[in-house]
Amino acid sequence: MRYLVFFEQGDTNYSAYVPDLPVCIAVGDTLEETRKEISEAIKFHIECLQEDGEIVPKPISKLPDQTPSGVSAEFVNIKADALKPKKQSILPFLAPIMSRFKRKIRP
Repeated sequence: MRYLVFFEQGDTNYSAYVPDLPVCIAVGDTLEETRKEISEAIKFHIECLQEDGEIVPKPISKLPDQTPSGVSAEFVNIKADALKPKKQSILPFLAPIMSRFKRKIRP
């Protein structure tokens, strides 16, 4: 999947944010470092959403025709396997009890 990322150059560093993933941001000393950090932030953000049972927003943002001075936009590719839902029990503390219960009712 490809998420649109906006990069902004500050006085001493760069920042990045993803419009399709609110609160997913990163900062770095260089643009290259910021690219790496935002890629990791996107993966982490998606993992957290999945662990919490939340829906992972599909990337829908498009490149703007124009950006303000000091701001650039580009797409960041994220591997599809990072978007697969995590297999997680709704109530993990019940797993031992449920396994004992299943063993007793099976012939």
